[in-house]
Order: sequence, then structure tokens, then C-alpha cells
Amino acid sequence: KYGNMVRIVADTGDGGWKHFSEDKRGNVFDGWPNCMNMFDGFIHWSQITGRNKVIPDGDFIRLNTFNTDAEKESVISLQLMAGGPITVADQHNTIGDNLKFYQNEELLALNKDGFVGKPLSDDLWNAKNQIWYGQMSDGDYIVGFFNKEDNEYDRTLDFSEIGIEGKVKVRDLWKHQDEGEAEASLSYKIPGRSCKIVRLTKSE
Repeated sequence: KYGNMVRIVADTGDGGWKHFSEDKRGNVFDGWPNCMNMFDGFIHWSQITGRNKVIPDGDFIRLNTFNTDAEKESVISLQLMAGGPITVADQHNTIGDNLKFYQNEELLALNKDGFVGKPLSDDLWNAKNQIWYGQMSDGDYIVGFFNKEDNEYDRTLDFSEIGIEGKVKVRDLWKHQDEGEAEASLSYKIPGRSCKIVRLTKSE
């Protein structure tokens, strides 16, 4: 009732993919913390979050504890897709070349806009919880296709699932590239421990 921002996950601790996705995966506990990993926490709390509502905090991000660029893109993307803050915990002697992941202006625009996305499912064991979506204040849709598994998987979104009609222009927010137009659906093969974040703009 009185909270502006609420932590929705256990302490970052050693960080890494374990804290992002694996620690006691698929469980919600009655006491603190409700969830032991960020992904489960954001899914569970998505039931009450939204624009101008309580902000879900996935705790500090330590990019130096992740193994690949794709993992680093995933942790930044999920925080912003869920409406959370980007809380940098790398230090001057640990950040290495990771600063660029914190400085993606096309993704930071979500936070500035007050964007809050939702998963297609809030069931912790339904793979649709790895597709997130929401609308910017200008009407554009942001869609995140995540893969928290170790192997490559297809991720498909039917536009009817989120209320999109007609053609949209597609832009990849990590590659900073326009990718043409799409109609009715989007489908991607997402490598293990990776994501793809796109902005969908109605075609003229």
C-alpha cells in the first residue's frame, strides 16, 4: 500500500545465471524471499505490477558474474521489460567492458517512459512466461523473447494474443537494426541463455 518499489527476489549474492534464472526455479515461498531467482520473481509479481503501480526490483545487477554477452543482455532486458530499475553493482575494477550493456539508450527508453511489461503466462512452469510484452506511451509494442534454457528453442508470438492487428515494423533493440515488417505473428529461434527484444510500430 505504501511501497514505491519492492524487492521481489533474494539478494543478488554471487549473481550470475543462478540468481537470474536457476536458483530454486519454479517455486514461490510464503515468507521472504518469495522467489530465489529474478525470472520467477518478476513473473510472480507481474500479477500486480503495471504502469504507475509498484515498481518490482530484481536487486543489483553484477554483469561481471555472467559468462556471455547474451546472458548480460538477458538480465538487463528482463529488468526493463518487467518495469524494474537498472541497478549497477559492478565496480571500477570489475566492470571491464560491460558498461555498454548498461548504456543501451533504446532499452533505457522503456524505463524513462514508465513502461511495464507482462509475461504471456504467469505460470512458472509454462514456457509462455518467457515471452514478455507491453506498450509504450506512444502505442508501440515492446516484445521480449527470452530463452532461459541451455539449448535453443523456438519462441512464437501470435499478434492476436496481445491485441495487435495489421502490419507492424520490427526493430531489434540490441542490434539497433530495423528488420522489415511482420503481420499476424513473429517467430524466432532463440539460442540458449539468450533473448531478442523488438519494438513493433504500426505500419502506415
